[in-house]
Amino acid sequence: MATVPPPEQAPLVLHGYTWRQYQSIEELFTSLSGGVRVRFLDHQLEIMAPVSEAHEERKSHLGRLVKAWSFHQGIRFAIRGKTTLLRPEEAGGEPDESYCFGEKKDVPDLAFEVALTSGGLSKRAFYAKFAVPELWIWRRDHLEVFVWDAASQNYQPVRESMVLLGLDLSLLEECARMEYASDAVREFQRRCGA
Repeated sequence: MATVPPPEQAPLVLHGYTWRQYQSIEELFTSLSGGVRVRFLDHQLEIMAPVSEAHEERKSHLGRLVKAWSFHQGIRFAIRGKTTLLRPEEAGGEPDESYCFGEKKDVPDLAFEVALTSGGLSKRAFYAKFAVPELWIWRRDHLEVFVWDAASQNYQPVRESMVLLGLDLSLLEECARMEYASDAVREFQRRCGA
């Protein structure tokens, strides 16, 4: 008899923590290797339970589609994955996935998050600490795309990727919803001519 995996749990947000406390707690959870993730933003601590199968599927689908597009366009890229972003005393944590295009950089060109639950720290406020050029958030089966605006020091919603020019985001979103990664990549490549 098949079992249904448990749904993803909303993150726990705690207030009044110091940078040093964040570092200690993050180190503890990393050493336990149970999949718990910790993020710090302006004295707030977010603790996220291990991610669900649905979360990993969407993250992996999006990543495979970014790679397929990059290969098709001949774009040189480096996968930063979940490399921890740190800005001492202000912010620390891992994206679900991140990439550098053209050359490796300390801050990725693109980071994305899969948000299957509500609550938790503001993803845009977190990435604003690093001025990541483009942020994708998968929420409610849709892709939200934001571009960093240095003038306003904020993220602005956009309909087109600024780091992956010409990428059909509606096609990417449609394919990312597919059940199987192989089907998603095959359909994406067929329809974008890759």
